[in-house]
Amino acid sequence: MKTISDLNNPDQKGFTLLEIMVAIAIIAIAFTSVLKLHTRTVAMNIASNFYAKAPLLVQKIISEWETGRTTDDFIPTSLGDSLEEFPGFTVDITHETLASDAFSSETQGDNDRVLVEIVCTILYHQGEYQYTTKTLRFISP
Repeated sequence: MKTISDLNNPDQKGFTLLEIMVAIAIIAIAFTSVLKLHTRTVAMNIASNFYAKAPLLVQKIISEWETGRTTDDFIPTSLGDSLEEFPGFTVDITHETLASDAFSSETQGDNDRVLVEIVCTILYHQGEYQYTTKTLRFISP
């Protein structure tokens, strides 16, 4: 039978169950914080990627809208080709013809142009990220 003096023998090596449990708890806390940091980093990466691509995509879509519109009521012909390079992105583009009497110029050729407000909205990840741009353009009917 072992006595208390035998348990305190300095020749015995190893860890107690309590020491192992404390070490596992510390490792679990550290791993949890690293995991949270990683998920936040991934979310920030997705957001920064979206907000870097969205203005370029809007600019591309509006320029395609201007060049691809038809003459009857300024309806764009096709904008689907713009999104092939950007999977997961959806586009909503609207336009409204504004009264341009206040903007008429002295040059006769400029009075034939119409002022149009174009609103382009880019959505990503089922609408989680959204980027909207409004622009005014003088276009010839």
